[in-house]
Amino acid sequence: MSLTNLSAAADYIANSFGALGAPGLAAGIVHGDELVWSSGFGVTDLATQRKPDDGTVARVASITKTFTATAIMQLRDDGRLGLDDELSTHIPEFADVRETGGRAQDVTLRRLLTHYSGLSAETSLLSWGAEEFPGRDAVIAALPSTEVVIPADSQWKYSNLAFGLLGEVVERLSGVPYVEYMRANVLGPLGFEATAFERSDLPADQLYTGYDAVVSSDPSRARLKQADYRHLNAVTSAGQLHSSVADLARWISFQFQEDAGERQGSQVLNGRSLSEMHRPQYAAADWASGQCLAWAVERAGDRVYHGHGGGIHGFGSQITYNLPSRTGVVLLANAWPVAGVYSLGREVMEVLLTGSASAATPVPEADLPAVEPAPDGLAPLLGYYIAEPGVPANVEFRGGDLWITSPPGESFPIHTPARMVAVDEPGSYLLQGGRGAGERAAFAPNGDSFTLGGWLYRRVAGN
Repeated sequence: MSLTNLSAAADYIANSFGALGAPGLAAGIVHGDELVWSSGFGVTDLATQRKPDDGTVARVASITKTFTATAIMQLRDDGRLGLDDELSTHIPEFADVRETGGRAQDVTLRRLLTHYSGLSAETSLLSWGAEEFPGRDAVIAALPSTEVVIPADSQWKYSNLAFGLLGEVVERLSGVPYVEYMRANVLGPLGFEATAFERSDLPADQLYTGYDAVVSSDPSRARLKQADYRHLNAVTSAGQLHSSVADLARWISFQFQEDAGERQGSQVLNGRSLSEMHRPQYAAADWASGQCLAWAVERAGDRVYHGHGGGIHGFGSQITYNLPSRTGVVLLANAWPVAGVYSLGREVMEVLLTGSASAATPVPEADLPAVEPAPDGLAPLLGYYIAEPGVPANVEFRGGDLWITSPPGESFPIHTPARMVAVDEPGSYLLQGGRGAGERAAFAPNGDSFTLGGWLYRRVAGN
């Protein structure tokens, strides 16, 4: 990596900040075991106007999953579990789960780690639209109403619930609370200085203020609102972590230690097991992307990038790295949804390794049927919907069916696009494709809202 490319990458981040729609961005570039560049743009808080830096702490949401997966691998190396164990071996209550599209016995630890288990994306309890996320006892008690909705291995289906249950496995097999295990066996040995699961464990003057990118009936008029802080409770192991650019740079540098020996001290995972985590377990049909143990992987030309993003009330984050060049990037924004932060990681890596972001493989647009006039009985369901904290979706009639799609100009696909197929229960539609595959969208009798996988979408405008 040349100094010219480092300067170009830093300039690319600076020039991209304005389009993100976030008040602030903390960014860092890693090479080997060093944070070779870092900077902050905008502000950590609209009131104080303080500038972010590499010590500013953000909620990093689903990046937590890469830490939880590391704990599972530690326990595997200790002989306490096998990756192909059925989940019910370690959580017997899971045997009572509903098998609406897949089998409980096929839900293994490996499939949970890769989002190929067929398990529902969220617990059966409302979470993202509720005042607080449900607790552990409530989620375990709700397992008989939780569903395996599609066959294992049939498609990639992202699941926060999967990693919530993996955290439960860590807790049951280790005999200590999940957070305590992670402090003692991962965070502490790595020497992290600004990483914790509880906000109260971090200095108040280092914390970002998070903002929801609130959208209305006019998608072009988004506004920022200070985000409520909602603890993830039972799915802590899926997304509760807080961290900084400096600490996540160390996390990336640790990923380069594949040639290290046995687990010891800051080498929190055997080098061979670390390499195993980076190995694709599933590949897309076009071989352009794949899924490793927690880590996602994508190809741009002859370059392969590992990474993981995070999104939660007030915060969007992304870490991306290339193993052969021992190079990576950390991006922490204090607003969500801000889709641009996820693609920015890959683009910066392309600038670092090739000198140009244009070489990155574009994400193909979905080939959807054309919009058609809806029958009278379905017309009241059409419209523009928003789920907290600001996730938009259109419900449209296309090709003889309802579809949930991303509004023009929006690129944050939680559940979009997906076909909505009517089932026997009035107002209920089975989703085909995407994160909600196999799950039901249930419309309110007046059509003003629908629930889907722990999310509550409210209509703000008709079509």
